[in-house]
Amino acid sequence: MNRLGRSAVEVSALSFGAAAIGNLYTEVGEAQAREAVEAAWQRGIRYFDTAPHYGLGLSERRLGAALREHPRDRYTVSTKVGRRLEPTDGTGDDLAGGFAVPATHRRVWDFSADGIRRTL
Repeated sequence: MNRLGRSAVEVSALSFGAAAIGNLYTEVGEAQAREAVEAAWQRGIRYFDTAPHYGLGLSERRLGAALREHPRDRYTVSTKVGRRLEPTDGTGDDLAGGFAVPATHRRVWDFSADGIRRTL
């Protein structure tokens, strides 16, 4: 394991970028998403990166569900701030945002102190 910068946070040399399990460009099934996270785990990856932007929260939900089976002190998850998700009427899709998901939310740029706390 490596330390992240000068912090005490430990990360594996490689990380799992979770945009794909948020349906980046194409739909990925629940089982396939879980298998991808598990394959990374089996190969020693303990650093996982996600964001609310990835599939309008789908990546975070899937990653959380897959990692729930592992001891919490054995991995690190990073996410992003500044893009809050607000519910919408759910019509349409998010393909313009790059993700094959229904448009159940919209992204709101918000880098205020309150916005950052809300996105965490």
